[in-house]
Amino acid sequence: MKNTLIPTLRLSLEMTRVLADIEYNGLRINLDTLDKIRKQYQEEMDGLEVKLVELAREAMGDTPINLASPDDRSMLLYSRKVKDKSLWSQVFNLGHEMRGATKKPKLRRRMSRKDFTRSVRSMTDVMYKTIGRQCYNCGGEGRYAYIKKDGTESSMRRVCKLCGGKGVTYERTREVAGFKLVPRGVIDVASAGFKADKVTLEERRGDLTGDAREFVETYVRYNALRTYLSTFVEGMENNVDEYGFIHPEFMQTITATGRLSSRNPNFQNMPRGNTFAIRQVVESRFENGKILEGDYSQLEFRVAGFLSNDAQAYADVVDKLDVHSYTANIIGCTRQEAKAHTFKPLYGGVTGTEDQQRYYRAFKEKYFGVTEWHESLQKEAVQQKQITLPSGRQYAFPDAQWTRWGTATNRTAICNYPVQGFATADLLPIALVKLYNLMKHNNLKSVLCNTVHDSIVIDVHPDEEQICIDLMKKAMLSLPNETARRYNVEYDMPVEIELKIGINWLDLSVVA
Repeated sequence: MKNTLIPTLRLSLEMTRVLADIEYNGLRINLDTLDKIRKQYQEEMDGLEVKLVELAREAMGDTPINLASPDDRSMLLYSRKVKDKSLWSQVFNLGHEMRGATKKPKLRRRMSRKDFTRSVRSMTDVMYKTIGRQCYNCGGEGRYAYIKKDGTESSMRRVCKLCGGKGVTYERTREVAGFKLVPRGVIDVASAGFKADKVTLEERRGDLTGDAREFVETYVRYNALRTYLSTFVEGMENNVDEYGFIHPEFMQTITATGRLSSRNPNFQNMPRGNTFAIRQVVESRFENGKILEGDYSQLEFRVAGFLSNDAQAYADVVDKLDVHSYTANIIGCTRQEAKAHTFKPLYGGVTGTEDQQRYYRAFKEKYFGVTEWHESLQKEAVQQKQITLPSGRQYAFPDAQWTRWGTATNRTAICNYPVQGFATADLLPIALVKLYNLMKHNNLKSVLCNTVHDSIVIDVHPDEEQICIDLMKKAMLSLPNETARRYNVEYDMPVEIELKIGINWLDLSVVA
């Protein structure tokens, strides 16, 4: 084992003690608030489902659409149906393959726009609106009694071949069905036809208008509510103990980057910001206590600037540039919509709409140091079969090689892992361990109760509000000194944090 790994292993062991304490402390859950939120989510989801069905019927006529089916959503959104899925997968090289000891998605075939359009037209049928009518062959029952050779009626009933047992036949009209989305290229191809998942729809909704945009926005919200109910609400209900606490299990060795994950319930992959109502159920265990949360500002962007030594990134941090507004101005969307695209180039992202790709190109030109760093990372992965961070943390890429397009295999991971890893597997844990030790040294009654990627949460005793604020500031702003002490690395990127406090984890106010 190389000596450079020792600081990472030492930090991991220290984190084990901290996480064990966080698990033991748990989070206090207001079950009445949780039940109220569950009912609100369910009521909203039911209403959205009715709306989605109405929009789908208006777009498809009487053709039934199952919103849970990727095939049906593809037909509805793109107005086309694949003729032969086997041929479709072969032409676009879909599916998975073993690369080394890992099963990974096959590399998509590259096609010119002209060749892609020709392939789509030849291998799909245009969908048309239909009018449903009761099947005359079976009278709408889907099955019928047949006459035996002796002239008597059989007690057995056969499935009607005309309607396929549905009791309804569909007469095609001349009006094209669906929302007529145009696929951007091979990036949008899926085994069911074209991608209609949450990520793709969120990327594309800014380009849509009319009923298509209304459907996509409604479906994205509907899908989010379904996740909130199954993952978070039910997760809490199933894991709350007799005292009204949940104790999520934290793991350091599940994600490839080293970022923490949690289960029973999952308290890591929840939406950011102050609009996620479920945060309201987390309250202080102390009478008149409060919840204090500290967040790093643009941690991953700053880490990318540091690792790449990009002068423009340093300048923008010092000048407090609003990077989301910069993104929005180039793409031509709202600041909120821009957030999904702002940092995608940090991870090597290059695909999207024409407007999005224009932003990605502008990002690469503006932050030329990051662009060059991405190239050097790929070279390191191909030549060394691994990438080493300043902390000593290593990521193995045993199958890395150059493709015929001039990029390395697993390019996205090669560009992504260092940023996410150094930010949330190295820097955040340093601050968390520092804060834990400070709180223990001061014999506080307040307890650490959660951490989410680039934030730390304390359940604050009413007598210790100011000292918790002071200690959190001290710990989170200690990154330059701690990285020098632990890794012998000069982390010179300015560190900025935001602290908020309130009666629950949702209703927080910025600490002055």
